[in-house]
Amino acid sequence: MFELIKSDTRFELVGKQTKFLAFSGLLLLASILAVVFIGPTYGIDFKGGSDIILQFEKDVEADNVRKAADQVLPDVVVQRYGSEEENRFLVQTRAVSVMDEKKAEKVEKNLQGLGDVKKWEWSIEQPNRAEVTFASQVDPSKIKSTVEKADLQHVEVKPIGMDGIHRYEIRFEDLQRYVVESFAKNFGDAFNPTTGLERMETVGARVGEQFRNAGILSILVALLFILIYIAFRFDVRYAPGAVAALGHDVIIAVGFFTVAGIEVSLPIIAALLTIVGYSLNDTIVVFDRIRENFESSTSEGTEELVNRSLNETLSRTIITSLTTLLAVVAIAVLGGGLIRDFAIALIVGVVIGTYSSVFVASPIMIRMDNFLRARREADEILETQKSKTPVA
Repeated sequence: MFELIKSDTRFELVGKQTKFLAFSGLLLLASILAVVFIGPTYGIDFKGGSDIILQFEKDVEADNVRKAADQVLPDVVVQRYGSEEENRFLVQTRAVSVMDEKKAEKVEKNLQGLGDVKKWEWSIEQPNRAEVTFASQVDPSKIKSTVEKADLQHVEVKPIGMDGIHRYEIRFEDLQRYVVESFAKNFGDAFNPTTGLERMETVGARVGEQFRNAGILSILVALLFILIYIAFRFDVRYAPGAVAALGHDVIIAVGFFTVAGIEVSLPIIAALLTIVGYSLNDTIVVFDRIRENFESSTSEGTEELVNRSLNETLSRTIITSLTTLLAVVAIAVLGGGLIRDFAIALIVGVVIGTYSSVFVASPIMIRMDNFLRARREADEILETQKSKTPVA
């Protein structure tokens, strides 16, 4: 079998564990500080908003698309989607409707000019509709024209009140229709209103928060079950090291995303879970060799045995990581959009996961083994003392 590093090589890996753990501690501290003081950049999936993919019939400049989007949508991010020849663009915005808080306030204020407004109902959870109740009857066409003064179009109004209650439902223009009409007006023949909007995905703010919480929970649950699995698969001295290494990988990866400005979205959560699985696989291979050597050796000390086990698996660890990196780097270079962010997340995870399986999980396992041995010896001393104590 091909070996990048011979199995009888004896690098002093465990002897430098204090330095490696200190280095990991600095990376963890820097990552936590970045998350606390800079904060992750959440994608549409987690903060709410819309992803819009536009297909143009002719070559258009990204700057022109950005200018057109800025005119009709708030907080816009525009980037090419696919190759330059495809003339496709991804437009991201926090808008989920043509209505927002400012327009809702303006509409409410305008409606007060039509009469005594008893009740006004509009919420960000259902932004495409509103209800207004007047003290007396108002012509729906007047409500429509008044609402459209707040830079709104294609408004529909109908009375829904009963038993003398003058309540009206207001329906606002669909965001998809609004986007299509706006870009058709700006780009003319370069944008086909029928086929120009290739895809549009909208996530409300509350749903985005639920997605974010579910993503965090999925990682925590994965770590918990891994802790239980390692404790049963090996024994309790191995489990803390494995989980600490995985937590180390996730925190540093999130810190990197924060500093690099990579949006944390559902694909990134999927990448983090993939990182957890990859790192765990590396760690289990190392732990399995350590356990085998524990069973076959009686003369070596723990640190010497672990160091030998790490050297025996080092070639396999490096070759596996390099093979994975070749594939993931190719995706990062040739891919685009969300797939590129996913690939970058995996690259960071593979590098950190390879490092942690050797320099984090194993040193913590050694400390756990020493702790359990010391406690067992202390229990034996106590038992011996009790047996020697004469019974009164």
